[in-house]
Amino acid sequence: MLINWKAEDKKWAISQIQYYFLSERDEEIGELAAENLLEFFSEKIGTYYYNAGVKDASKQAEAHAARLDEDLYALMRPTKK
Repeated sequence: MLINWKAEDKKWAISQIQYYFLSERDEEIGELAAENLLEFFSEKIGTYYYNAGVKDASKQAEAHAARLDEDLYALMRPTKK
């Protein structure tokens, strides 16, 4: 598993999977089946979501750094030559 779930968060995610199967597929699945599905998606697909988050954070950091550079440049005082 890629992340260490808090017990209540994992329980919530499992219940959401069970709810999805019931509401969308009219199929009941047990807690163990839902947990196995959660672990499968976490291991097989979770990395793609993680990498997308890292890319988004990188873009935000670059934008912030550019603004910071502009702000620092604005603080410069003219020099006499």
